Amino acid sequence: MHCSWWQFLKRYYTAFQSQRTGFHPDRYAQQVLNQAAPLIPADQPLGHPAMVFDLETTGLDTRTDTVISIGAVRLTEQGIALGNSFYQVLDIQVDLQGESQLIHGLTQKDLDKGCDPRQALFDFFHYSQNHIWLAFHAEFDRRMLKNAVLQHLGLIIDPQPIDIAYLAPLLFPELATSHSNLDDWLQVFNLPILARHNAAADALATAELLMILINKAQQLGFKTWGELQNACLQQRQIQRFLS
Repeated sequence: MHCSWWQFLKRYYTAFQSQRTGFHPDRYAQQVLNQAAPLIPADQPLGHPAMVFDLETTGLDTRTDTVISIGAVRLTEQGIALGNSFYQVLDIQVDLQGESQLIHGLTQKDLDKGCDPRQALFDFFHYSQNHIWLAFHAEFDRRMLKNAVLQHLGLIIDPQPIDIAYLAPLLFPELATSHSNLDDWLQVFNLPILARHNAAADALATAELLMILINKAQQLGFKTWGELQNACLQQRQIQRFLS
């Protein structure tokens, strides 16, 4: 039975991790991630369903901190699917530092009442299946989610979500110098901030911003998610060069 280079590398890496950590992922976990792998932005039209997600973590260090909650909402051509959002707090034992607790507001008791991390990740990948992934400051969320999948499932997956933090200044360059974080962009478009630093609320607020950005992108002639992704990557390279 033949397999692609990607499948071969994923299997090789999984076997290596199993030998190194002693953790052996079950076939069900492999099957879930094989079937629900993140959709790579390509020639899908901008009307193709999208999913905006946000993570709350124990801190901002991608090497030592961990994911404690996941929130997401879906977008269709009709708008935000408000009745079909996703939110899970993970049932894990972690050292919640005072600083991070002030931001996300979660306690160990909240985590104790949460969902098994494996099941939460399975549910999230099912929820996001066949959707374009987006996030604000997506590189951080990408790394943290990758770590969580490796930690709880023993598998490697590397999503490539479109970063709304680069998409917004790309489409509204006149606002780029004075608006850098999510709060700034929400305020400039008079979008309500119901509850910041809650994964579900942040995902919803980001999705509302995205609706404005998609409309602007279509006005500027963008037709596919792949075009937007490539433009965002170029924007990122330019910002790195300038800094």
